[in-house]
Amino acid sequence: MLTLIASVLVFSACILIHEFGHFRAAKSVGIKVYEFAIGMGPTLFKKEKGGTIYSIRALPIGGFVQMEGEDEDVKTNTSFSTKSVWQRFKVVVAGPLMNYVFALILFLIIAFSFGVYGSRIDFIAEDSNEYKAGLRTGDKIVSVNGEKAYIWEDIFYEITNPDNNRYAVEYERNGTIKEAEINNNYRKIIGIASKVIDGEMTTTVSPADVTSPAYKAGIKDGDKVIKINDISVNTWDGLTSQVEGTPDGDPVKVTVDRNGKILNFNILPSTQISVRFNTQLERSVVTVLSSSAYKTVYYIELMFKTISQLITGKLGSDALGGPVMIISMVGEAAKNGILSVLNLAAFISINLGFMNMLPIPALDGSKLLLLIIEAVRGKAIPIEKEGYINFVGFVVLMGFMIFITYKDILRLFRI
Repeated sequence: MLTLIASVLVFSACILIHEFGHFRAAKSVGIKVYEFAIGMGPTLFKKEKGGTIYSIRALPIGGFVQMEGEDEDVKTNTSFSTKSVWQRFKVVVAGPLMNYVFALILFLIIAFSFGVYGSRIDFIAEDSNEYKAGLRTGDKIVSVNGEKAYIWEDIFYEITNPDNNRYAVEYERNGTIKEAEINNNYRKIIGIASKVIDGEMTTTVSPADVTSPAYKAGIKDGDKVIKINDISVNTWDGLTSQVEGTPDGDPVKVTVDRNGKILNFNILPSTQISVRFNTQLERSVVTVLSSSAYKTVYYIELMFKTISQLITGKLGSDALGGPVMIISMVGEAAKNGILSVLNLAAFISINLGFMNMLPIPALDGSKLLLLIIEAVRGKAIPIEKEGYINFVGFVVLMGFMIFITYKDILRLFRI
């Protein structure tokens, strides 16, 4: 029941914000709005005010703003179709933009409530290159590779840049600025991700880069790692520790349980830059604003990267998640508290905004593309043709959703 309630609230909030963006933008340019609906299907509640019907539908899987002249040829001064290209562009893009703004607000709430990892060192491993270079607990990182550091993400991004094998750092200790050149730390990885269950990282494999050493060797999503180099592991930390301990140049022997069948794989590990220190929690205005803005941009960039990897084949279809997977994720987040739910809601909101910006018929991105074409051509595409394009896109999207939901269900029964 908790999962259901949390899922409905998260979905509804993200959709409400998206449709509210369209609604407010339409009103601001004088477009008549027939209905502002949250959900799809039969109407559960409705109220008319100012010529607009506000309704809640039975199925919390979408929503819409029905505007005059959007899907019909109406030539009035309150019609969507008679407004300028710029005004229509503003109305269409407002929905996805509101999703990004909503995510930013949620990140701000999380940051002010929980705090943000800033730039002052809280812990540093004594066998790390940073410690050997002179950094100590309590030092404040000022810049990395000449880039100012306000939050942990500023530091982490610069250090883990794969183009560099060392980095320059400025840090402050007792009012004195010090400098150091530090070689990166590296750790062995086999290229699997952990499936998180009840807030805990497990040894069950979750979808990751299908070009990684583990996937190339035959590891599959849902496999449960039970041994590394013939040593039993039952925690994620134990798994990574055993991989790290593999002698240089030797393959890692990985034993997995795949639906009751025990399989062994020899995997030659790759290396990844490792950051061997962490920073303190802060609640200053600068760190909170910087962290919230960074996370919003980061998740948008992550969506670009994910789409790119899906197109190039670096990620398989198992990495995709539909309604069933999202509901499961919301349920897990709900068990971990309100901050986890807010963080996931922010991610879903960004996801919704980003996906709607893709130039796929029936989505906002397709409408924006048609408006750009209209601006270039100097005349609008006939509404009948636009309707046909959107119908075809809707059919394709529904087919895609059925496929993703099918994959979700298979995933539930596979693990």
